[in-house]
Amino acid sequence: MTEPGDRSLTRRVFMNGRERRLRAGWRLVAAVVFLVIVSVAVFMAVDAAQTVLSFAGPLVIGGILASTLVAQTASNVLMTGVLVVVAWFVDVRTLPDLGLGGRDWWPNLGFGLLLGLAMTTAIFAVELAAGLITVEQLFLSRPGLGIDAGFPVAFVLTVLMFVAVGVGEEVFVRGYLLTNIAEGLNGLGPVGPRTAIGTAAALTSALFGVLHLANPNATFISAFNISVVGLFLAWTYIVTADLGIAIGVHITWNLSLSSVYGFPVSGLTTPATILDVSQTGDPLVTGGAFGPEAGLVVYLALAVAIGLTWWWVRREGALSWFPIGVAVPDLRKAPESSVEGE
Repeated sequence: MTEPGDRSLTRRVFMNGRERRLRAGWRLVAAVVFLVIVSVAVFMAVDAAQTVLSFAGPLVIGGILASTLVAQTASNVLMTGVLVVVAWFVDVRTLPDLGLGGRDWWPNLGFGLLLGLAMTTAIFAVELAAGLITVEQLFLSRPGLGIDAGFPVAFVLTVLMFVAVGVGEEVFVRGYLLTNIAEGLNGLGPVGPRTAIGTAAALTSALFGVLHLANPNATFISAFNISVVGLFLAWTYIVTADLGIAIGVHITWNLSLSSVYGFPVSGLTTPATILDVSQTGDPLVTGGAFGPEAGLVVYLALAVAIGLTWWWVRREGALSWFPIGVAVPDLRKAPESSVEGE
């Protein structure tokens, strides 16, 4: 027979009484479970669809649907959708508390899009002036990368993929993981909000770098550099309390680096690029086959980004380099008056 005290203890283990929702650790577990279930279901549906389409013969559209570009787009759209649903129903948080929306979200997104382009343009201009790259040709379409539909179609699909990747990865790493870890650590023993946010930013940025070790030509240097870039993206989220700048930078950094200036991005090349460049400089500086993210040149881009971002947020009225709002949840229902930490 279960005693009332046992039920109370079990409830405290799983539930945050003050916030009337699952504790942070269980919220993260729930998100992973939902992502796995939905991913398996979609994989089975796609496998069944491919079996059906195999009877229709080699259609051109079948080649496009099977391309890496479309697969990456679909998987990131799926991940974003699942995390939004979990954040709404399991975390009981508002969309702005996930980093999506808010008074300044759209202006921040626009600034982030321009900032990502400014970062890659700085890299291109410096490397070109220093003789570290040469421009080979314009409007290159690379066959054999999952789609052979010509430059316009390949470029448009690349844009869609990088939009989906930018939104999906930022919602996952910064919006969901960083937020929940910061909320979970805040008030845990002597841990205050700034320590909680700093720890969450460091952990999620390290994860961001480690996840890119699976990419072609990845090294520990590239993973470290991407982790540092992750810290910058985390800071833009912390200082603005939304993902607008981070998403914007993520989209145009990937897109302009790979499909405007023709560099590898995170070890990958895309099916279409406006400029095709060859790198002749020292890989320690340029990043070599992995692209600028693995080279010292990435720190030039970060210097530009930090300076311009601080100008932007100060212009918008930010008073602190490190506010604590990310560690304070904005829930869709008012918490009870009883006090109980994560």
